[in-house]
Amino acid sequence: MLWIKHSLIFRWPLAVFWYFAVQMTDISSLTAEEKHVSRTPEGVRLVDGPERCSGKLQLRSTGSWASVCSVSFSSEAALVACRDLGCGFADTFHGRGLGAQSQIWGPLFQCEGTEKHLMDCPSTMLNATETDPSECRNTFLHCVERPRQPFAKLYTFQGPVHYKNRELLKGHRFAISCSYASPYNVSSIRLRSGDGSDPSSEQIKAPNQNEAIFLFPAAENYHQGTYQCDYNFDFSQEIFSEPEIMHLTVKDLEDVRLVNMQSRCAGALEVQHQEEWRAVSFLHSWSLREAAVVCTQLGCGTPVSSSRVQLPGAARPAWRFYSDCDGSEGALMDCGSVRKWLSSSGSTQVVCSDILLPPNRPVISTRGYYDDQERDVLLFKGRSFSLNCSVEPQYPGGSFSLMLTGSNPTSYTLPAVNHSAFFRFAAAEPAHQGNYSCVYHNYVFHQNFSAEGQSLSLILQVDYDVMLDDGVLREDDSEACAGRLLMLQEEWRLLSTGSRLWDLKHAALVCRQLGCGSAASTKQIDLLHNMLVSRFFSDCDGSESALMDCGSVQLWFSSTAIEVVCTGHQGAAGRT
Repeated sequence: MLWIKHSLIFRWPLAVFWYFAVQMTDISSLTAEEKHVSRTPEGVRLVDGPERCSGKLQLRSTGSWASVCSVSFSSEAALVACRDLGCGFADTFHGRGLGAQSQIWGPLFQCEGTEKHLMDCPSTMLNATETDPSECRNTFLHCVERPRQPFAKLYTFQGPVHYKNRELLKGHRFAISCSYASPYNVSSIRLRSGDGSDPSSEQIKAPNQNEAIFLFPAAENYHQGTYQCDYNFDFSQEIFSEPEIMHLTVKDLEDVRLVNMQSRCAGALEVQHQEEWRAVSFLHSWSLREAAVVCTQLGCGTPVSSSRVQLPGAARPAWRFYSDCDGSEGALMDCGSVRKWLSSSGSTQVVCSDILLPPNRPVISTRGYYDDQERDVLLFKGRSFSLNCSVEPQYPGGSFSLMLTGSNPTSYTLPAVNHSAFFRFAAAEPAHQGNYSCVYHNYVFHQNFSAEGQSLSLILQVDYDVMLDDGVLREDDSEACAGRLLMLQEEWRLLSTGSRLWDLKHAALVCRQLGCGSAASTKQIDLLHNMLVSRFFSDCDGSESALMDCGSVQLWFSSTAIEVVCTGHQGAAGRT
């Protein structure tokens, strides 16, 4: 018994040594391809590949690994094999390399593509088929996480656009084609613009012969940007392919112009084609429909007329225009084409409705206020003001209408003098409040034309910027017609007698502005101490409607103020 005990003590470490030796021998005897493979519990793997999901397909059969014969290996079987390996979608598969004479071949599979594991597919052993093993090649399979990206092409009316120059001309219609090459059924093709986060920018179509066409209207600036095209399979609709990304730029269209007149919206038509400008001959297909497209493209309104202009001299090079326009297009070359032509029939002249330049925004000026930048102007009641309409020199003569829109729509018209007109108003009243715009009229090319400019908003301050304070609080909010004179410059302040020019003439302006009759008297009054008041500076002649039409004020310290007494009593309702 003692011998057995010592024997076990001696042999136990030896047994452990031999166990690990055998294990290490099994591991070290593995080939490189067996060490870097994709394995699943079902006994499917890929070897000899650059990555886990790419390589030679093998099956575990009766304790050894068998290669898969490529002769009858189908796209459905490839799809199931990638799914079995947890490698996504089958991208490519092919046969490569002759098998050794002693090579073991796995069964031939007849998969439908819906199976979860390759061994779930119906199969037949190779020796039970008519397939000659010498014809077999090893099946190499490449799987991807998402299907590969489709192909995308850009088309305009002039044909396909080169890949490196995906540039659209503004006003030209365009289309994007998305296509794919796959043996599997595609459920839908999707086109997204921008970063794809906005669902409203998404278009989805069913494929037709492995392609979907997405049509767009005339290109505008908002069409510029990135477009992404992808697709999904009917058996995995929640996963879309890698996207094909296309970036489009929109270029302002400058291949049409009207020349030889004083306006960009009237003249002889010229078209640039193949980097050459030529006049367009006036032949059979030209009409007001084509002229409408020209006016639209140039941003010149609608066509007024289109006619032939006979050119002096012999025939000269021109473009002959071939049309399919209906007048609604945004660019002439989007609905027609041109060819070189030797024209003796004259060129095409087009006159559009927006032939006149738009006049400038009205400029307001008063004796004390002037600003040519403001769109909203605050004006005190009773102040005189004028509005100036003007236009850049283009044609002689013409006239201006000053249009007032608001509660009391009105228009005033004056002839243009040196391309401008002044509209003068003696005193601002509530009826003058509203939006003013200038309209320029002229008769050119045997037609009457008009052009309207941007508007200016005049807001009337209903109360006055002067008042007389007699110290009495009135419930009816009427104005006093006698008392200390205050002026509004951000806040109400007394007017100082520091101005040596103040007299009864200036007091009369205050009475007139307040509706208090004429001036009876004006005098200096003493204050208890120096305080911040308004000092008045004058350029008045006594005929003005309001004191600040002819004066200006600055803040200063004084211990005196001005009192004014008018002949009237309790003038019109005043401050709000």
